[in-house]
Amino acid sequence: MLVGFAIALFGITIIVLMQLLPGPHTERDYFIIGCLSTLVALFALFLIVIKTWIKAPNPFFKRRKR
Repeated sequence: MLVGFAIALFGITIIVLMQLLPGPHTERDYFIIGCLSTLVALFALFLIVIKTWIKAPNPFFKRRKR
């Protein structure tokens, strides 16, 4: 489920960025589009995992035992 969402988001961001960047596209443009799409997809996947699977109130910090 999460993998499918990440792949769909990756594809959607590629389509959106292809429309936003003016053409003609060079290899550098495709590289930037791929990097930004990967960044967005992984960030969204990270947020979903933090919100759904980790049920701790604050997953990044643990209280010290006294």
